[in-house]
Amino acid sequence: MAKDLKIKIKNKQLAKAVGLDKLRAKLSGETAEEKKEEVPLKKKEAEASETTEEQSSKKPRIRAKSKSDFALAEEETEKEVPLSIEEEPVPVVEEQIEALPPSIEEELEKPMAKEKSSTSQLGPTGRHIKDLLPSKKVKKPPLTKPMEKEKKIEPVAIPPKQVPERDFDKEKKKVREFKDFKTLKRPGRGFDSHAKSGLTEGENERWRKKRPSKQAKQILEEQVTRPTILKIRLPISVKDLAAAMKYKASEIIAKLLMQGMPLTLNDMLDDETTVQLLGHEFGCEITIDTSLAERIRITDKTISEEIAESNSGDLVIRPPVVTFMGHVDHGKTSLIDKIRESNITSGEAGAITQHMGAFKCRTKVGEITILDTPGHEAFSAMRARGADVTDIVVLVVAGDEGMREQTLEAIQHAKAANVTIVCAINKCDKPNFNAENVYRELSENNLLPEVWGGQTLTINTSATTGEGIPELLEMLALQAEVLELKANPKVRARGVVLESELHKGLGSIATLLVQNGSLHFGDAIVFDQLWGRVKTMHDEYVKDLKVAGPSTPVEITGLSGLPHAGDPFIVVRSEKEAKEIAEARAAGIKKSRLLQKRRTLEFLQTEKGQIEKKILKLIIRADVQGSLEAMKHTLMKIESEKAEVEIIFTGIGEISESDIQLAAASKAVIFGFHTKVEAHAESLIKELGVTIRLFNVIYHAIDETKAIMQGLLEKLEEEKEMGKAEVQQIFKSSHLGVIAGCLVTDGVIHRNHRMRVIRSGEVIWKGAIASIKRLKEDVKEVKKGLECGILLDGFNSCQAGDLLEAYEIVLITQEL
Repeated sequence: MAKDLKIKIKNKQLAKAVGLDKLRAKLSGETAEEKKEEVPLKKKEAEASETTEEQSSKKPRIRAKSKSDFALAEEETEKEVPLSIEEEPVPVVEEQIEALPPSIEEELEKPMAKEKSSTSQLGPTGRHIKDLLPSKKVKKPPLTKPMEKEKKIEPVAIPPKQVPERDFDKEKKKVREFKDFKTLKRPGRGFDSHAKSGLTEGENERWRKKRPSKQAKQILEEQVTRPTILKIRLPISVKDLAAAMKYKASEIIAKLLMQGMPLTLNDMLDDETTVQLLGHEFGCEITIDTSLAERIRITDKTISEEIAESNSGDLVIRPPVVTFMGHVDHGKTSLIDKIRESNITSGEAGAITQHMGAFKCRTKVGEITILDTPGHEAFSAMRARGADVTDIVVLVVAGDEGMREQTLEAIQHAKAANVTIVCAINKCDKPNFNAENVYRELSENNLLPEVWGGQTLTINTSATTGEGIPELLEMLALQAEVLELKANPKVRARGVVLESELHKGLGSIATLLVQNGSLHFGDAIVFDQLWGRVKTMHDEYVKDLKVAGPSTPVEITGLSGLPHAGDPFIVVRSEKEAKEIAEARAAGIKKSRLLQKRRTLEFLQTEKGQIEKKILKLIIRADVQGSLEAMKHTLMKIESEKAEVEIIFTGIGEISESDIQLAAASKAVIFGFHTKVEAHAESLIKELGVTIRLFNVIYHAIDETKAIMQGLLEKLEEEKEMGKAEVQQIFKSSHLGVIAGCLVTDGVIHRNHRMRVIRSGEVIWKGAIASIKRLKEDVKEVKKGLECGILLDGFNSCQAGDLLEAYEIVLITQEL
């Protein structure tokens, strides 16, 4: 029956209508009964009830309006095999069976009634029909005992779910069909003009909507308005001048080239006339802006002009500034010691003055400000400064020696400064003192002595006995009265820097000489490119001062840097103004340094010739600015065609670690003058192998510099004649070569000597001696008058009559 059922019933809806599930349950029950397998009914009922509760507890499924292909496939699967148990209760099946036509019912019931055999209903595959169906949970009716088969089972009424019926067929028709567009694999196509225009393969360029073309911008010629009047500051670069005149830089350079000035774009112009002529060429009137120069200059008036314009009631008589000048060791400092009744000379290294000392002495005739200048030739700049700031020059000449080189130089400085000269003929206590000789030398230099009817005052003095000192002071006071030295102490202070040094604890220290006005504690002060505020001020006795009047030398601190000796200073209203002026000056100087030096052909040739020179690089440290300048000036004056001095760094103060590191990097030598090495930097000297020389006397520094420069020069090789020999006979050896049998005619020939072979007056070979033999024995040397055999190293062409000269090479130090 099952076989026939499988064959005949193919429609799924028909199988559902005839209650195929009921028949399957009966068949499975019969098969189980025949095999005597008991199935627990309670367990089956529990599973069925649990499944029913699960299905009833689930929320209704809300389907999407538009369904995907996957959703549609799932829906078809659900329609093929109904998964819901609630839709197949037993009573519903009975009603559906009754509603069917009788022909179908009879056809199904007739075989069931006849078939009562207990054989299992298997399909043609030998498997049960339930194994052929999908493995879905289907509610099976409980199996009953054979006696209860005929009893009618009352179905349990299950309340239907409150879910509206849906027609899935209609909804399926409403679903839009979406095509699956996939990217077609096509061969790569180059980026041609078609793709460049933004067109695809199906588009045509003529049908494509074109973008509105941009209108070409009309290039209008800009009307350049060039100035006819221009105001500029100097120095100015060619590039900036061209921008100011509204011209191309090439046009400016071309005009300058026509005027014989080959300049480039960044070259600086500092000549007022050149700039104005250049502007005239282009029809532009150029004026020079001097507002910044006027501001940084502070005042155009000199100290003498300020004093002359002051009210006569404000002027007071100031002490004279007297400078002692002369040759070294002529007794200048000893003479000042006697005047001050102090002992300065004992503190000077080498008994010579190497600093400019400034003192204010109180004598019986009044106060006198004394400046002591060095007499050595290296301190020419100090003597020049001393002559510029002084009122009276005391020319000290030793009576036993007369005038020397520095004495004549001091006379020139005094004449250039237009100051009064008083001659002190010193050492009058010496037996060989000769004043007449000094008078004659003075007259030869246009200084006719007063004793000879001239105007130059001369006094015989002795620093040892004090003879002539009172007369000298009276003479100085007389000259001061004649000069009528006056100043205005009520105005701002102006003066000059005499000396400067770097103190380890106080920083920059400057020795100033107030020439006009009064310098107060706390004043803002401006130097050349530096500024400061007076934090401390004291005199030569280290006594603090609150006010320093005219002709007063003071030492101050509180400076932004180390000023140069000879720089003028002036007091301004505030520290802010002082800083602005100093910075403006520094910026102007920095700009002017950008002026490039035009290198002529001659300069290039001289530079090329100097490349072969040996260069001694120096780093110089000194205690004060004046000594540093003297050291630089003296060392740079050392002239030589073979070597020269190059000073790569100078500074004030102790030799620091940075100086040692710089010397090691640049292979330089460090010179220290009246200074020392910092304590923590001494270990670095041995580590880096730097050469340091410390000096207290400038003579020693000069000698050491010359010695180092000579050491840089290569040694010259010189051939020194040692002996001569004449070749008498030639001996040939198969093992050694040609042996020259010689007679020593002069000197001594040693085995370590080198040999020259002279033939017909010409040197044909130079080389070493391989061996010397005498009577078949090797010897070290052969003296005059003896015969010997000489084997030359690498020379086998000796002939009888050749002259052999023995010599040795001696290295000779070159002179500068």
